[in-house]
Amino acid sequence: MRALAAFVEGSALLGTEVTARPAGYRQVMSVPGWRPWALTTLLSRIPDAMAPLALVLLGHQTGSFTVGGLASGAHAITEAALAPWLGALADRWRGHRYVRVALVVRAAAYTLLAATATVLPAAALVILAGVAGGIGAGVPGQLRALLARTMDPPLLHPAMSLDTTLLELAWTVAPVGVSVLVAVGDPRLAVATMAVLAATAALASLRLPAAPSDGDGADGARRSGLALGPVLLRAALPSLALALVGGFAGGVLDTAVPPVLDASGSPASLAGVLFTGYSITSVVGGLIYGLRHWPGRIHRQAAALLAALCLALLPAALVPSLPVIAVSIVAAGLFAAPQLTARSLTLQRDLPESAWSAGFSALYAANGAGYGLAGFAIAALLPLGAHFAFAVPLAVCIAAAVVAFLPSGPARS
Repeated sequence: MRALAAFVEGSALLGTEVTARPAGYRQVMSVPGWRPWALTTLLSRIPDAMAPLALVLLGHQTGSFTVGGLASGAHAITEAALAPWLGALADRWRGHRYVRVALVVRAAAYTLLAATATVLPAAALVILAGVAGGIGAGVPGQLRALLARTMDPPLLHPAMSLDTTLLELAWTVAPVGVSVLVAVGDPRLAVATMAVLAATAALASLRLPAAPSDGDGADGARRSGLALGPVLLRAALPSLALALVGGFAGGVLDTAVPPVLDASGSPASLAGVLFTGYSITSVVGGLIYGLRHWPGRIHRQAAALLAALCLALLPAALVPSLPVIAVSIVAAGLFAAPQLTARSLTLQRDLPESAWSAGFSALYAANGAGYGLAGFAIAALLPLGAHFAFAVPLAVCIAAAVVAFLPSGPARS
């Protein structure tokens, strides 16, 4: 769900809406190497999607929700911080080799977490979670780049649509998977499953197709756009700021809901079911948003949708009732995908095409940084009460979205 930001934002590189094209889909799936690519992509994304809830519950089992929030935050923030650097390293080191090594190391880190969580000091658990998040930071970008290089230009659009579908599938299945694994065992079983999936993805990557663009021209293309210049960075700042706040709101949701459920007398593992409902309504909201043009500047739409999402979540933060919490979270999902799409379109319109690659990488990093910061903020506020730790960050996000909505400077369409 939160990683959907990266791929919704990435799909805007095409400059067009993602629409269903059955013939194109059949052609994409007939391209040699499609099946191992799809298997590697799906298997590598599910552990990443399981990590936020699994780590929160693991921390609760071994110490407290505070430890879990710190572990979840460390996993997300190291992933965001290292993604640009590991992506550049992987380009120089050949992406296939990096993907295999990163997935193997990530599997080892998850295995160590599952095996030693009950004896590790809290600080070591948080550090190990950060290592697991950071080492795999460049995998999604490398796999998407491989997809783009192996597809003929007419197939790129439906290929990216299938890429997004796989991502949505991962983030829909993962929270429920964590809840089931915790119910039949404990959080360590969920983390061990993440290790198995990452290792299986590494095996699947052995059959990835060779990229047809390994020449100097391709290397130059990959090196271009790795950084935004000062002028372009200023143009992208409104979108990057919204991405930071939006990622923070997503991190607050993932990190605060389990302790809120626990404080309300419900199983914390029920959060996985609620997050799945949030993901489903997010898809519905995204489809509705894409059906027509909406009034107002895209940037203001993004800010308004972010404020609406946080306002929809407020009842869950304020009322200790499972039905209210469930309805609030599922309703908030309606605004999730639309606000991601709107801020992606904002960045696309603010930057020239030559800077899109760097701009969307920065957008992903900002979203991830906000998500990681939320884990630390919730961990700091939990001693004051679970509902307080949920409500205060939401109020901050609403205030920031309102400020972003206010007109400033010349209007941009």
